[in-house]
Amino acid sequence: MKNKKTILMYFGISLFLAVNSWAALITQCSSQGTNGAIHGSNNIHSKYPIASVSKIFTSLWAIEKWGATYRYPTQIYLTKLTGPANEDHYDVHLRGSVFPYFDRTMFYFLISELNKRGVTVIENLTYDENFEYASIVRDNKSLAHQNENQSETEIANELNLDIKNLDSLYKLFRSSVRDSVKLKLPDTVHLAVNTIQPLSMKVFDKDKTTSSFILQSSELHRILKEMNRNSNNFAANKIFERLSRTESFSDYLSKSIGADANEFHFVNGSGYPEVQNDVKIYNSATCITVINVTKKLFKVAAAQKFGLRYFLPIAGLDSEADSDSTVTNLYLNEMTLGSLVAKTGTISNSISLAGAVLTQDDLVYFHISATSADRLQIKKFIESLIVKNGGKETIDNYMPVAFLPFDEKSILENLESEKSH
Repeated sequence: MKNKKTILMYFGISLFLAVNSWAALITQCSSQGTNGAIHGSNNIHSKYPIASVSKIFTSLWAIEKWGATYRYPTQIYLTKLTGPANEDHYDVHLRGSVFPYFDRTMFYFLISELNKRGVTVIENLTYDENFEYASIVRDNKSLAHQNENQSETEIANELNLDIKNLDSLYKLFRSSVRDSVKLKLPDTVHLAVNTIQPLSMKVFDKDKTTSSFILQSSELHRILKEMNRNSNNFAANKIFERLSRTESFSDYLSKSIGADANEFHFVNGSGYPEVQNDVKIYNSATCITVINVTKKLFKVAAAQKFGLRYFLPIAGLDSEADSDSTVTNLYLNEMTLGSLVAKTGTISNSISLAGAVLTQDDLVYFHISATSADRLQIKKFIESLIVKNGGKETIDNYMPVAFLPFDEKSILENLESEKSH
């Protein structure tokens, strides 16, 4: 993306509105330049549901707190067992960091790293309450597009099943990642595990272990880009959950952009509704709040040598290995190809889109919402922004890279000090 000063604008609401309330509602706002005037309907200062557009807020909080190049650490503790019956057997404990994309791909990479260190038989594989695991996080509908969680039993069962199917699935894993990472992975791996169970970090005694290592994820901007590409609720909620452990979102946003408590209301990081007393509660925000959040997102990202394309999907320019983003599926056409950088949002009968279009005159940020029957209005609005600003311009020098939860810097390293969680 060319180096132009930009801002992002959109809106939201805090309380659920009945379907009839949305019948004729079309709200829109747009702006050019960091100090550009706001253009839109009269209700841009009211709170409205922003659905998965909430993930832009979550993205800002994460990169401002941790940095775009942050890597989730998983601490690996090995205890070599003694005695004739336990020769070359180990106990292995996993201390997590609420990494939402620790899936089968990450696990098989870890197994290859353990094999390098002679670990092929584990008597007891344990994990703490901060360890997240699901065989398929990216495409599991209950995780990606609802508000489901993995229980300790589900984690153990899926780990066990992925070990059971290691011989056949590792081949698929190796072939699928071979062209995406500059690592020489072994042709085959081996692992036998006797028991798998949770073990609280308060109970586990790391001082009795033989050796310890750290397994790091790929960089945070890759994780956020994947989260926004597929609008993954599980990932967004887990990121939000961990951030909330040291500071409330309300306090953070108030300090970060000076937002008044009446201008937003968040219950999670994904925008998917939560049920409280049989009532669905939605994330909400005013247009000015979203504008200020996106200004800060641009500012923080730019200071870290990153642009919005590292965090939000681009219409028509997703990696083929990852499949199309929600933006591509819903809003790709000749005018938006390579020009639309945005995040979709859908709740009940309302739909919204927030992001930016690259034009010949400037980078124009926008947010528009309508009923699900009025998607054409959103498309027309985006096209009008492009036309009014001299026609589209496409992102230059962009090479989509398939997402992986690990990379070349994820190889196990000796754990010299405790990382913060």
